[in-house]
Amino acid sequence: MIRILLVVSLWIASVVSMAAPVQVPHATAELVADVATAAPGRTLTVALRIAHEPGWHTYWRYPGDSGMPTRIGWTLPAGVTAGPILWPTPRRLPVGPLMNYGYEGEVLLLSEITVPKSWPTGQPMTLGAKADWLICKEVCIPGGASLSLDVPTGPAARPDPTWGPRIDTVRSTLPQPLAGWTIRAAPTDRNIVIDVTPPAGTPAPTRIDFIPETPDAVDNASPQTLEKTASGVRLLLMAAPSFKGAITQLDGLLVADPPLGPTGAATVAMPWPGGAPKVTATPAGATMSAAEMQSVTGDGPGLALAAAVLFAFLGGLVLNLMPCVFPVVSIKVLGFVEQAHGDRADLRRHGLAFAAGIVLCFWAVAGLLLVLRASGEALGWGYQLQSPIVVSALAVLFFLLGLNLGGYFEVGARVQSIAGDVRDRHGLTGAFLSGLLATAVATPCTAPFMGAALGYALTQPAIEAMLVFTSLAFGMAAPYVLLSFAPGLTRLLPRPGRWMETLKQFLAFPLYLTVVWLVWVLGEQLGTTAAAKLLAALVIVTAAIWAWRRFAPATGALVGLAFLAAAIWVGWPGTDDHAVRQSTSDWAPYSDEALATARAKGAVFVDFTAAWCVTCQVNKRVVLATDAVKQAFADRAVTTMRADWTHRDEHITQALARLNRSGVPVYALYPAGGGAPELLPELLTRDVVLEALARSAPRTAGGR
Repeated sequence: MIRILLVVSLWIASVVSMAAPVQVPHATAELVADVATAAPGRTLTVALRIAHEPGWHTYWRYPGDSGMPTRIGWTLPAGVTAGPILWPTPRRLPVGPLMNYGYEGEVLLLSEITVPKSWPTGQPMTLGAKADWLICKEVCIPGGASLSLDVPTGPAARPDPTWGPRIDTVRSTLPQPLAGWTIRAAPTDRNIVIDVTPPAGTPAPTRIDFIPETPDAVDNASPQTLEKTASGVRLLLMAAPSFKGAITQLDGLLVADPPLGPTGAATVAMPWPGGAPKVTATPAGATMSAAEMQSVTGDGPGLALAAAVLFAFLGGLVLNLMPCVFPVVSIKVLGFVEQAHGDRADLRRHGLAFAAGIVLCFWAVAGLLLVLRASGEALGWGYQLQSPIVVSALAVLFFLLGLNLGGYFEVGARVQSIAGDVRDRHGLTGAFLSGLLATAVATPCTAPFMGAALGYALTQPAIEAMLVFTSLAFGMAAPYVLLSFAPGLTRLLPRPGRWMETLKQFLAFPLYLTVVWLVWVLGEQLGTTAAAKLLAALVIVTAAIWAWRRFAPATGALVGLAFLAAAIWVGWPGTDDHAVRQSTSDWAPYSDEALATARAKGAVFVDFTAAWCVTCQVNKRVVLATDAVKQAFADRAVTTMRADWTHRDEHITQALARLNRSGVPVYALYPAGGGAPELLPELLTRDVVLEALARSAPRTAGGR
């Protein structure tokens, strides 16, 4: 009896594939086979099974923006061969601003193992494998295991009752080449379109995701937009920033609903058209507004160079009316009034000097931005206002300008007493400096038309980018040049008189309000202590001016310089950020992960803003904080998020770049059910927001 039991136990052991699971950090790994007994001359499927701990993942053959694919090195008996890994369809794994492709939970990576016909029947096979992977959650850990599997052999193959069905299921869903469909890829202005044409009688899919395999071709993290065409559908992709088009074909997976093929995912190898004409496509759901026409490619707005130059010029014109610029340009207009009925040649010189100051400042700011971009810095328009030192310096400068306009001190008289009568030269210098200052305070603003143009410029080579910035400068300077060269227009200006002195003094108050805004910005950046130090510095600056006026020139200059040094010492902002950010229950802080989570639930409205952006603050109080808009958000279950760019934040900079924007304000409404975001105008109105919500966010059951 004992002998019989021993024989039976040995037989059971001989027909069962033996492999002990290996526990590794944050996962369990083992080799499993679809057969209990292999047959000579036949093929069996062996899977590397990785069971991840919750939240951890490993990577697909193309991991995306980061990561490393799993690799298997086989140690096999003589004559036994192994095929490559058969990869299941991966899932998207967003990590901050990046997008990776891989697997969570349990994954079976299949390999076909071929047994030679000469293999002795009944002799078991020992299959060895050294598997290496990268397993990640918040951190990434290189991992691996040495695994083995004993597979019995017999005259006929017998399926494994446990792993056979599971491996068959995975095999049945492996991506397969697509038959009968026409798939073509082509470049756009800086992006990629994929045209999908189904066979006759087959409905076009309503959803397609493209998972690329060609490295550095597609911006993995950018949304993908689907639109209908006459022959099928078109998928719009944003090209990777480093993509140069130097490929022979674009490879990847198409995952569609309804499925393109029986497995649910299709492998595609699309020949890349050398020298093909560029096409421009407009994604479904993107709204063309009268305030900002957008030529759209990929997932966001893009512009041809000519359109970008035109929009930049128009944006420069409108920039003069923005609240952050108007206090300065109004002073220049006052200067035109003073000179309108004087020497016309002098008036033209002043207009050109003012324009030169605008252009030079735009060149300086844009040039530095492009240099920093080339060095790898993630910056956007208005970046200098993210520096507390620049904010403090502008506050002091505007305070001095206000005191000067208010009559507290006159720069011109004191300068002339020192340097002689250089009235004309000083006047031209003042006009030039006024242009510089107007541009310095204009850069935090993004006027209508400007957003798309700047977003385009900051993705282009330096020459094209500077052309767009120059057009923006010309647009801002154009009204003053026109006014200085058109005598007919200057006749429309009022004649000089005593009212001008009153107006000049009155214009000091908008500058003081600008100082209040800048002090508030510094408080938002570094806290109330830094704001109080800046206010104290302004008082000391006033004392310096008092000493300069009160004492003899030499003594006044020395005492004034001492006070100025004290003001710098007292008001110099620190580098540590001690600001306490105030949060509200209505607006969640922005992150890429939070956006992805919220989009799975419904529509999302993202306010890209900054404390130093006056337009942002006006829109926030006049539109977004109104009861009607807040109620519409609630009725339609829209998640509201605020991306605060007051401080330098590379994640927000990259999010703006994916929208082809480089400055704030930007208002992005991500529709319920997926699709490309709709970008609202920089100057909001209540009706604009409510109409956009009606298009993109259906009312919920509880909404009124």
